[in-house]
Amino acid sequence: MLSTLLTATQTNPYLLSNHKNDSKKSSALVNVHYQENNYQALLEHIQTGQDHGWILFLAPPGKPNTQFFQNAGIDKSRVLMIDSNKVRDNLSLLSTLLKSNNYCTVVTWVNELTETTRLTIEADAKSTNTSCFIYCKQ
Repeated sequence: MLSTLLTATQTNPYLLSNHKNDSKKSSALVNVHYQENNYQALLEHIQTGQDHGWILFLAPPGKPNTQFFQNAGIDKSRVLMIDSNKVRDNLSLLSTLLKSNNYCTVVTWVNELTETTRLTIEADAKSTNTSCFIYCKQ
């Protein structure tokens, strides 16, 4: 998952600043990516962001190890995860988490995302100024 990108960024330190945005839709706070293994924008956001609050990974498809976060320059004490086997409805929980105002960034993976749902998520994120990264299969 994320550890694959870390290896690539260590061999090419310019990879994060040169990433292409053609696989995503984004607003100021919500970033939707359709290439599930492209975490460059997420890492750039976390590494260069001014907010040092909690980063929540909601139902990731794998579990990055703590060494990955250290190597990426991310304080592992800022990272929280909710395992996918504990989540029934990612999008409903995502909405609740965004409105809670407890996180600076929330990251999740979904099978599909409708335009209506995306607009709702954008409104939820805007209400608390929380960044959101959604990795979508469709």
